[in-house]
Amino acid sequence: MVTNSMYPTFCLHDAPVSISLYQSHVDTPGRLIAPVFNDNGLFQEHISTAPLPKLRIVSIHSKSSITPLQISKDALQMLKDAYKIGDELWDLTSTFGDKPTSAAVGEGAMKVQSGENGIQDISYRLTFPTPVGAEDWTMRQMGVFHHHDPNNLENLWVFFHVGRDTPMQKEIEQYAALSQQGLRSDHAWLALHSSAFSSCLHNWRSYVNRLGYDVDRHSDRSLGFILRNIDHFLTAGGDSNLTAIHNTRDLLLPTSYRLRVLLETLTKLGYLSSILGSQCTAADNGFRQLATCVAYHKDRVEGLVVGVEVLKEKVKDILNMTTLGLDFRMTNQMLDLNNRMVELNNRMLNANQQLLELGTKSFDDNATVKVVTILTLIYLPASLVSSIFGMNLFKFDDGTTEEFRISKQFWIYVVATIILAIITVSVYLWTHKEQVRRRNSHPGNGISQDTEEDADT
Repeated sequence: MVTNSMYPTFCLHDAPVSISLYQSHVDTPGRLIAPVFNDNGLFQEHISTAPLPKLRIVSIHSKSSITPLQISKDALQMLKDAYKIGDELWDLTSTFGDKPTSAAVGEGAMKVQSGENGIQDISYRLTFPTPVGAEDWTMRQMGVFHHHDPNNLENLWVFFHVGRDTPMQKEIEQYAALSQQGLRSDHAWLALHSSAFSSCLHNWRSYVNRLGYDVDRHSDRSLGFILRNIDHFLTAGGDSNLTAIHNTRDLLLPTSYRLRVLLETLTKLGYLSSILGSQCTAADNGFRQLATCVAYHKDRVEGLVVGVEVLKEKVKDILNMTTLGLDFRMTNQMLDLNNRMVELNNRMLNANQQLLELGTKSFDDNATVKVVTILTLIYLPASLVSSIFGMNLFKFDDGTTEEFRISKQFWIYVVATIILAIITVSVYLWTHKEQVRRRNSHPGNGISQDTEEDADT
């Protein structure tokens, strides 16, 4: 048995239940009586003690999509044992207690189990849209189980509903009311199977039409945004429209598969009805009538499937068109950014060129200052000596003539000047060398040994 791992499928044994039971009376097999059970124990007692009627319809409800079916597992097990039903009944109820999920869109197709003496156990699950408010839709599900014994003309129907007042529940109540006038045993085959499909197909057509309207609206909006201005596409509602397109696509994908499951169920039911109808002697039997009705429903569903496929292609084209628009917009932005980077790079090159020229000029100025400084250092001692010797401390002539004479002591001036010049230059070079050494010893100075050697030189 496959069970729902998130929410319980069945309620507890002592919880209140909602089980509607419609069954034929022994004396009047064509008419139905309708007891309602609000207790699991009373329902189990009725199933275990009452003889099997020719026709029995069990309608089981849940309060909402995420609440368990209002019947206990033990109570349903007793019904299963009374009619010797297989595990397909558990498979049919496995998704109840939770909302229909996209992972289960391929499940629920009709299954037919053939037993001894031609007994047929038919089960299928129908998923269908239901309007919520004026604009929104939600998915609902309904389980159908039919136990058909052609030998004793016994039929058991079990319906699982989400909610109490479902369209199918109203169809069952209407059928029970018509039974007071007397019905043939094969009429239930036609009426209940046909009603199960009719109650959900009407909503499917409206739902697909609504999706088609949404797709056309999104297509017009997207095309208008892109043709007017690519930049305007994301700044004037284009982002919300793109989200709506993706949401519509997410709704279309499971819709296609759900309709295909419905189409497969109709195909199997039509085939089975045709076989049973050929075995019935009455020309207007319900089996043949249902086969004709199923063919009509198949045409409707096939049209819906084609419509959904067309909508899927349109959504695909819209997304492709939007992608091209966004790519174009992104390309323009990248080109604009590249142009700005080129312009910035040119500005940086110009700034670097100006800095280089400024550095060259500063280097030339420094070189000039350095030469002047060296010359000053060379001539400064001479100026100092001449100033000293210009005082009246020394006499280089006898004072009797005005002729220019070189004194024999002139060498004193030369020697003193040279000595002072050497001392001055030596002090300068030693000071410069100490500055270079201090810079090289500081962490992160970035000056190599070669630079230091060049400075010393």
